[in-house]
Amino acid sequence: MTNPDSEKNRQAILGDLESVTINPQYNYEKLSSAKDYFKQPEGDLAEVYCEKLKLVAGKPEIVDSVDAAFARVKEIIGEEVLLCNNPDLLKILEEKSIAYNTDPEYARVAKFSLTTCEALAARTGSIFVSSAQIEGRRLVSAAETHIVLAYANQICPDLPECMDVIEAKYGNTFPSQVTAITGPSRTSDIEKTLVLGAHGPKNLYVIIVK
Repeated sequence: MTNPDSEKNRQAILGDLESVTINPQYNYEKLSSAKDYFKQPEGDLAEVYCEKLKLVAGKPEIVDSVDAAFARVKEIIGEEVLLCNNPDLLKILEEKSIAYNTDPEYARVAKFSLTTCEALAARTGSIFVSSAQIEGRRLVSAAETHIVLAYANQICPDLPECMDVIEAKYGNTFPSQVTAITGPSRTSDIEKTLVLGAHGPKNLYVIIVK
């Protein structure tokens, strides 16, 4: 049996909700630089980026060509099979005879994954990836080791500039998800002991072609 008071209260709540006028206008001011809040990187951005990534347990490397980058990838993975689904990367993996698997289910057992990125933030050592580059999050979160191939001209001073790059690239077709990765996955929830690889990759390589 329905409680009359409960039904009355329910109708009152619904009436209040229907009477609310939603204003879609927000006082949002886009931040295109963090220079007023943080000291910005100085000097060679590639060198600054590498130093910052090392501080968060990442493994940056600078190489002088794409060939050198893929030679390094081959050294890192040894005889293992890469998880990768980027068409441009797959072409080069074929040329270099580097074994790969594009099946998303392979992420369950993959030890290594290879992706590109949208941009790199020098101040924090962060990597920006988007759903426009990869299918789902498995490539950046499932494998024990995530390898990122980037170019020196993708390095921005700070986070706002990275977002500007992505907005300029995609315009009205902005990706449904943008992720900023800063170092390998970590946690210190258990007895305040830092553990790498708790919720994602244990190792993070960023190979920068300069």
